[in-house]
Amino acid sequence: MFIAHLLKIAPPPIFSHEPHPPLASQNSSTVLNELKCVVCSNIVTQPLELPCRKLACTRCVVERVAASSPVCPCCSEDSTLVPTGIRPAPNAIVILLKDVLVQCAECHRDVKAGCYEEHECTPSLTLVEEREAAALLKRAISTSPDQGIIQLPTGGTPMTFMHVTKARHPTSAACSRTVKTRCSEMQTARSIVSGGEPSDLMKKEVLTLSDEERKSLLQKAGITNVAIDSAQVLAIKAGLAIPWNKMRLLRRWLKTSGVSLAGEERMRHICRRIVGDNLKGEMALFSFPHTSGGEELRGAPLVYIPDLVQKVVDLLEENERTGRLTWHDGVIPVSEIWLKLGGDKGGGSFKMNFQIVNVAAPNSVHNTCVFCCFEAGDTVTNLHIALDRYKDQVTHLQGMKWRQYTLKLFMCGDYEFLTRMYGLSGANVRGQAPPRTFETICADHQHYIASGVGKKEAQHFYNCITEPIFNIPISQVCPPGLHITLGIFTKIYGLLEDQCHTFDLELAMYSREDAHSSFSTYSQVLQKLRMLQAELELAHKSYDALQQMATYASLVVGEKDPVTMDFFKQCEDKMTSLKQLETEVANCTATVKKGFSVKDGPFVKELDSALQSIGVHRQQYFGGAFIGNHVHKALKNFINEAQTCALEQAIGQFMGFFRKSFPEATVPIKMHILEDHATPWANSTHVGFGLLGEQGAESIHAKFTRLGLAYTAVTDKGCTQTIETVEWMYPSIALVEYATSRI
Repeated sequence: MFIAHLLKIAPPPIFSHEPHPPLASQNSSTVLNELKCVVCSNIVTQPLELPCRKLACTRCVVERVAASSPVCPCCSEDSTLVPTGIRPAPNAIVILLKDVLVQCAECHRDVKAGCYEEHECTPSLTLVEEREAAALLKRAISTSPDQGIIQLPTGGTPMTFMHVTKARHPTSAACSRTVKTRCSEMQTARSIVSGGEPSDLMKKEVLTLSDEERKSLLQKAGITNVAIDSAQVLAIKAGLAIPWNKMRLLRRWLKTSGVSLAGEERMRHICRRIVGDNLKGEMALFSFPHTSGGEELRGAPLVYIPDLVQKVVDLLEENERTGRLTWHDGVIPVSEIWLKLGGDKGGGSFKMNFQIVNVAAPNSVHNTCVFCCFEAGDTVTNLHIALDRYKDQVTHLQGMKWRQYTLKLFMCGDYEFLTRMYGLSGANVRGQAPPRTFETICADHQHYIASGVGKKEAQHFYNCITEPIFNIPISQVCPPGLHITLGIFTKIYGLLEDQCHTFDLELAMYSREDAHSSFSTYSQVLQKLRMLQAELELAHKSYDALQQMATYASLVVGEKDPVTMDFFKQCEDKMTSLKQLETEVANCTATVKKGFSVKDGPFVKELDSALQSIGVHRQQYFGGAFIGNHVHKALKNFINEAQTCALEQAIGQFMGFFRKSFPEATVPIKMHILEDHATPWANSTHVGFGLLGEQGAESIHAKFTRLGLAYTAVTDKGCTQTIETVEWMYPSIALVEYATSRI
């Protein structure tokens, strides 16, 4: 019963009969002495408090009682271990025992006293065992075919052993041969630990260091300067459009941070070698409007790529080498490469460009290569001056073989540009024209030349007044979807704005607005004018009556009579008042005739709010034009048969709405293209207006403007040629690096 009582009051863990090994403490000796068992002299486990307030293991007390020796080993022999004198150890002792660290004398591991009973004790190797194990490992490593690396099976993940020479001296004091051996051993070890990726592991190791440690490491290694070679610096210069003078400033600034750039002379040499004769610049004669009317020829910068065919081939090879060529899931036949030519004037210069359609983003700025640029208007004369040099090259590109593919050329641009490229003075105005082809346009032009008539009679020859510049079939001319949409938006908005303005004019008669706007001013003046006109009418009647009375009085009583003189005095006063009223009426009439700003009208203001509520926004500048990027995103690249039918129905419904809602409005040319040419184009090519549209040519203007700002110090031909040089150097950074490697 006594033993059962001891087991009952003993704290966990469960009582164990196995004797625990002796402990070597690492904690304070004073604390450990208080926590030792008075019987076994080890750290107490399952502690009990004896009558003398000392601690003992439950196991030790049970063993003494079982051995019929209930005398307390710490007190006098008269004290006995009786149940009423033994209590569980205080909670503070139990908590302290859980956290105190002790060292096992067998395995030499640090173990918390509270977990000591459960820890697995593996005795250390004896000296003989260590020598035997070392001999076995040495023999295995020396006979290993894997350069001193062995793997031993363990039943799970195998253990890897590698021979590493013990360092006798620090690396800073070792010879170069020893340092080389140590580096080789570390590289081998790093390869094993990293799973075959030592470089990645080394990068992670460096990243674990602080900034100061990394800086100190680079200084100790003598890597205080990072050098960027010529190809990379030239690619940076071209990609960021940095002029040479700013590159010098950048070079000086980076040098203070330990970064050195390649020399300017070397980069200029590479630039000249890459560009070579591929880019020409000259001052050419172009047509400009004369101040007194007519046209005059003046010199203007012209920069162009002489060999267009080679430029196209170079970019095709680059796209193939970098894996960017695509056929858009079968939309483009697998045996064809599509190439589109386009042009547009913006920012003071005309830019003729081409784009490879067989890439993921054919309309992107980076895929747009400008091959001819001049600072003049895009008149028919100027287009012939600049582009006639490419006539044979474009004919050669059409149907040219590259690798196993056939090139197919398309033409894109706004309506005015396309008509000039094909020698047309405008749309046909003689009713329904027969279906046009490139051949019929050339034939009509020949008939026009042979007839000897002027431009006024060109409509009889379907307006074919000049020869087409490029031989690209009409069926391969993409309708200008971007300009069609923007033009129709502007047309409808203008008609709606006119209707709203009419309502505003009627509303102005009754408006009581006090806001400071042209509409409020107009409304107030209009009401004042009506009041003044009524007052003027009454004043005229009153004046006429006074005149009659004065005339009658002069006949009856004489002109010198005071009554007659008083009537004449009233007539003079009334005449003065009439002149003042007439002046005010004239001023108000002029203000009313001037009208008010259309945008100030309440109905017109609500029109913009209504558009914004459905996600249509206009620019705050450029006369409130619609934003082209919004339209660009809406244009579809690909269109299937069902979508083509839906497009045809939508166009028909829209045109019916337009003619019904605005019966007096004319159908503009862009709306005509939408109605008569959009669906046939979609049926023949199975693509929308996005893939082969003119968006890329429109986007290039902003890039040229930014480049022009960077090169403001360069004038005339030099500026245009510099910008074109940057364009040549940066169709992509990869091309610059590839070309540099060939040099």
